[in-house]
Amino acid sequence: MPDRAPLQQDDVPLPPGGTGLRTRLLGMALIVSTPPLLVSLLTPMPNSGWRGVLLFGGALIVSITLALYFGTKISRPVQALIEDAHALAVGVAGHRSRIRSSDEIGSLATALNQMAETVERRSAALADSERRYRFLFDSNPLPMWAWDADTMLILAVNESAVEQYGYDRDTFLSLRIVDLLDPVEHARFSGARLPFSESKQSAGSWQHRTASGRLLEMEVITTSSRRLGRASWLSVGIDVTARREAERALARSEEQLRQSQKMEAIGTFAGGISHDFSNLLTGMLGYCDLALAMMSADDPVRRDVSEIRALAVRGTDLSKQILAVSRKQIVQATVLDPNSVIAGLDRLLRRLMGEHIEVTTTLGGDLGTIRIDAAQLEQVMLSLASNARDAMSAGGTLRIASARVSDSEVQSFGLDAQREWIVIRVTDTGVGMTDAVRKHIFEPFFTTKERGKGTGLGLPLAYGMIDQSGGEIRVSSAPGLGTTFHLLLPRLGELPTDLAVEEDVPEVLMGEETVLLTEDEDSVRTVATAALERRGYRVLAAADGDSAIAISRAFPGRIDLLVTDVVMPGMNGRELAEQLGQMRPDMRVLFVSGYTDDAVLLKGVSLDARTFMQKPFTSLELARRVRVVLDQSLRVS
Repeated sequence: MPDRAPLQQDDVPLPPGGTGLRTRLLGMALIVSTPPLLVSLLTPMPNSGWRGVLLFGGALIVSITLALYFGTKISRPVQALIEDAHALAVGVAGHRSRIRSSDEIGSLATALNQMAETVERRSAALADSERRYRFLFDSNPLPMWAWDADTMLILAVNESAVEQYGYDRDTFLSLRIVDLLDPVEHARFSGARLPFSESKQSAGSWQHRTASGRLLEMEVITTSSRRLGRASWLSVGIDVTARREAERALARSEEQLRQSQKMEAIGTFAGGISHDFSNLLTGMLGYCDLALAMMSADDPVRRDVSEIRALAVRGTDLSKQILAVSRKQIVQATVLDPNSVIAGLDRLLRRLMGEHIEVTTTLGGDLGTIRIDAAQLEQVMLSLASNARDAMSAGGTLRIASARVSDSEVQSFGLDAQREWIVIRVTDTGVGMTDAVRKHIFEPFFTTKERGKGTGLGLPLAYGMIDQSGGEIRVSSAPGLGTTFHLLLPRLGELPTDLAVEEDVPEVLMGEETVLLTEDEDSVRTVATAALERRGYRVLAAADGDSAIAISRAFPGRIDLLVTDVVMPGMNGRELAEQLGQMRPDMRVLFVSGYTDDAVLLKGVSLDARTFMQKPFTSLELARRVRVVLDQSLRVS
């Protein structure tokens, strides 16, 4: 709004009653001079005639003249003072009284001038303050708006608010403050309103909606003010949408980190136990095989030994599960087409789910390949299907679908955008899960099933296996709406490799070759030595790497095969194979291990099924693998 032009002195209208004051003063002068005239008329004149008339007339003229003179002298400065006061009252800029006298009128004029100067200084300071306020309000980069304390109408808004909310200024000034809020905030706002007081100030976080409907999370600081001439609130908003989203993302990352650390701690503990357990099971299986080999078919103890061996075999499965949970299992990953794995499981899944559950499969085209242990992927899917079956006790539908992950899904899942991804979705129409349950489903031994009906290891196993293959699992679920597991795996451009290992296992597992066996566990070394010697092999047994090198140097003949544990105290199996390979270039190598949490130990160790055997193993498995390695036409190291 443009400033008003200052009034000039010539533009000042005469104050009402100025002429009347002059008339009243003249009248008073005449009234004052009337008594002497009456006295003159009533007093007998000593000399009658024209001389008396002249004297009377002269006295009358003198009286009137004196009355006019003194009346005008009194009324003129008073009238001027009235005009000056009126000019100041209507806001004439720079107007001052020109009366200069030492009497009471002059004192009034001086006081009037001083008052005018004081008013002008204060008006200038107020105008400067208003300009500064307007400048700060309009140029503030944060959205600001003032709104009426009673009607809640928006009274003023700055340019930043106009830009952020997307309303034009006129529309903005027609809104009420509640129109900026998301509808879900209306009830809270009604309960949070404070009675107006110029000392009140409040702050809070609110969800706002822009003109386009976009949701904003705003931190709003509001203070009371009467600057607009009425009781109003002045609010400053800070857009914290990005910050809150970053905080939520950080919270999710921290939760994943805690989960990872928890799994790592459990895995370290479980992996160590499993390593020793695998050695014990290998010894148990070996001794059982040795005992069974010496028994006749009708030996009464044979059945008991067979039962012991069967229990040990079950123990090997448990050991593998523990290693999978700890993610320290040796993974023999291959490049495969996920659709082939899904298709191969179709018949088994239908038998597993039962007739009351419908199974549908949708395979995506141009899917590409993934690198994963095929057996692990099958185990993951069977575990998820088993959980889905339990969630659909009254019947339902299990849907399995494969597809490439879109760019939007990569972002929503928080995946590495530099890679391409494949997703396998396992969806059921079961009871679903609450958020509280969903947060704990990958924790070992957590289960919602009745006691004795669930171990709490199925989903942790799935999580560990997918994570070990470089993938991730996401879960979406709600009570009554079913559950979907998203198995996300990096997409490769390689062609699938043959999953089957070419093993022409000979029917006769006998041999005459020399085998250098290096194993730090006494029971494993003993039964492995006995199993090979009974099949005709010459076995040189060593408890560690240094002993194996010493035996190799001392043995004059040919050593055909080195069978070595990967993880041993002192020199590890990889280092032993390298040193012996320099001494005996034609010697072949078969690595054996239960697990390792150190990738350095596995560097250079081939995990091919033809050159690597995982603990625990049976005597028969050892004999078969030794025969296969020795019969290879090419040396594998």
